[in-house]
Amino acid sequence: MDNAIKRKMSQDDLTVLVKRALGEEKEIISNEELKDGWFNSAYDLTLSDGSRTVLKIAPRTGAGMMTYERNVMRAEVEVLRLLKDTGSIPVPEVYYYEAEEDGQECFLMEHLPGSPYNKIKEQLLPEERGQIEEELGRLSRRINEIQSDRFGYYALEEQQGNDWMTVFSNMVSGLLADAKDKDIELPASAEQIKSAMGRRKASLEEVTVPCLVHWDLWDGNVFVEQGRITGLIDCERALWGDPLMEYYFRPLAGDHSAFLKGYGKEIFTDREKERMELYDLYLALIMHIECTYRQYSDENHRRWAAEHLEQCWEGIIAK
Repeated sequence: MDNAIKRKMSQDDLTVLVKRALGEEKEIISNEELKDGWFNSAYDLTLSDGSRTVLKIAPRTGAGMMTYERNVMRAEVEVLRLLKDTGSIPVPEVYYYEAEEDGQECFLMEHLPGSPYNKIKEQLLPEERGQIEEELGRLSRRINEIQSDRFGYYALEEQQGNDWMTVFSNMVSGLLADAKDKDIELPASAEQIKSAMGRRKASLEEVTVPCLVHWDLWDGNVFVEQGRITGLIDCERALWGDPLMEYYFRPLAGDHSAFLKGYGKEIFTDREKERMELYDLYLALIMHIECTYRQYSDENHRRWAAEHLEQCWEGIIAK
């Protein structure tokens, strides 16, 4: 997605970085900018020994970033290593990470075989899609089985807490403050949105165990090859929270019956449904607000994000 915050790297910049990270003998034979991401810049690098690696570069701190996006690259590196250590969750190996005093952050990671699921999904037979999404359900369950003693974004330790209701409410308040700072129009006032959350307090209070939530496992972050998942990427927004925040529990995922089967949860209580609707709203707020922060050039996406947020809010107030 074209936007105003992605950092561009010249061939010379890439060469200096790779030599610093991997050694003077490493030469870049070719590089390709990966343009599908919405936040970081990324490059697919082929090296002189025939190997390939992927470089991710964070925007400069403060450049078009929302409040919850501080420290997200460091968090991604740590979560990738945490998941890699399980031995059962396919994620790329991190080769190198650096954070400079001027705010530049980047890391080099393993190049995954296969293609992003969203690129090939429509080419697959229904049974092939079902097999992949069922496997994704199993992997998501393994991620969610990793637990902590505090709720909140992995990247924002200072905002973590022992009570999910309080932490999640603060997460929403952060988004509303971001919207206010940029005079972004919302379908309701901050007070109305907070009041709607308060009416669902009992459902949020049911969540008592902080579970690791990838939270961004949409199809573009799932790599597949020959009907199997080869890797999961982009966990910079991981958090300790309610597993029902995972993307494939959202209506945006479409028919997610195979995922639910793999995950092992196909029936939801009324209070779980209440929480899921709040998480729908939370994601919709982010997608709408970030259009302004990122200065997205795609007017169709900006319009869709605003309409989607309106629909989520109408779903909340209708009950």
